[in-house]
Amino acid sequence: MADKLPPQNIEAESSVLASCLLDSDALAKIVDILTPEKFYVSAHQQIYRAILELYRQNQPTDLLTVTSWLHDQKLLTKVGGRSQLSKLVDRKVSTVNIDHTALLVLAQYQRRQLIKVGNEILELGYDVTKEIKEVLEQSESKIFHLTSLAADKFKPQVISDCLMSVLQEFKQGYTPGFTTGLTDLDTLIGGLNKQDLIVIAARASMGKTWLACHLANSLAIQQLPVVFFSTEMSKSQLTKRFLAMHSGIDSSRLIRNQIYRDEIDNLKQALCTLLKLPIIIDDTPALYLNPSRIYSVLRRVKSSQGNLGIVVIDYIQKLGDRSAANRAQVVGKLSGAFKDIAKEFDVPFIALAQINRGVENQTNKRPTMADIKDSGDIEQDMDIGLLLYRDDYYNADTQDLGVMEINVAKNRNGATGICKVSFSPSVGTFRDIAVS
Repeated sequence: MADKLPPQNIEAESSVLASCLLDSDALAKIVDILTPEKFYVSAHQQIYRAILELYRQNQPTDLLTVTSWLHDQKLLTKVGGRSQLSKLVDRKVSTVNIDHTALLVLAQYQRRQLIKVGNEILELGYDVTKEIKEVLEQSESKIFHLTSLAADKFKPQVISDCLMSVLQEFKQGYTPGFTTGLTDLDTLIGGLNKQDLIVIAARASMGKTWLACHLANSLAIQQLPVVFFSTEMSKSQLTKRFLAMHSGIDSSRLIRNQIYRDEIDNLKQALCTLLKLPIIIDDTPALYLNPSRIYSVLRRVKSSQGNLGIVVIDYIQKLGDRSAANRAQVVGKLSGAFKDIAKEFDVPFIALAQINRGVENQTNKRPTMADIKDSGDIEQDMDIGLLLYRDDYYNADTQDLGVMEINVAKNRNGATGICKVSFSPSVGTFRDIAVS
């Protein structure tokens, strides 16, 4: 393999440069397709870089101007001199198909990148200082990054193209997000929308994991694959929570494997129901769970299950270097990564978060956004922020027995407000509160 030349298309590269030198409008068609490093010949890279620089300065990109710019920058000799530039414009080229020609150049660049990544993976394979799990994840990440760039699904668009998409959406009518299974909450947030980062924050034992389970279950019932990353509970513990929701058996007894005879039928029915639901649980310890591993897991699930329905992580403050001096910065980077994952996989991403212990010392123990522990950029990155509160947790004689308040404290694209739902902490079921 060492004696093989890297993939290249010198003819296409020359044609692209010739088109840009001959027609000042040609560059506009390919400026989002090609960057200088995508050319194989170093002289071509420099000529194209000069053309781009003049284009950004709103100057002509013809032969005379480009030659003059390269001369002023003392780069003319490096690209072969005036004669080399003249040879380019003497070529018989059509600027009409320059975008197609640019794609030929791009394809050879992508092949070179694939070879480069292949060599990097080869080196990783020989690196015995790394655990095999880390080697596989890094290798998968490199390939995924390459395919993501090839897909170019985040290509910039002029607003006229965007308007066409918007008009099509108008024709389709209102399309709410995935239902939460709770009418009042759906009314406030419009359901669970793709690409949204949704943060559920509460004090310990307030019910945030139960709510995450409820939302995950709601989508799984629609046969939408759910991936639940649990740094707090084991696979077994979390599975028993889902069993409690479907069987009505007290979860604390299921955790201890205590089941009464008259509950066997309910448990069997719950088992049959859960067997059909596409819920994937990953209980990788927080020490090893990072955005790179999350990407890796989601890629594999998407490959085997199809488009994802929702991603849940319980909980954000467990991740990252917990001994870091600036935990807020660490957590902020994680929330930014989660938002990127939501966009990349086109799913709602639910991240659970802890509330600072300080609220316990307040008269009114209802949390605010400022009470989120190690908040950093969480508030900035999230699209929806749900703060949970149960008065019966603190006040035994409350009138709101069995009621959870869900405070939509932030909603980037809609209303904020509080809705109340019926909640059973022993089995984790949520229901709308009937209005008399």
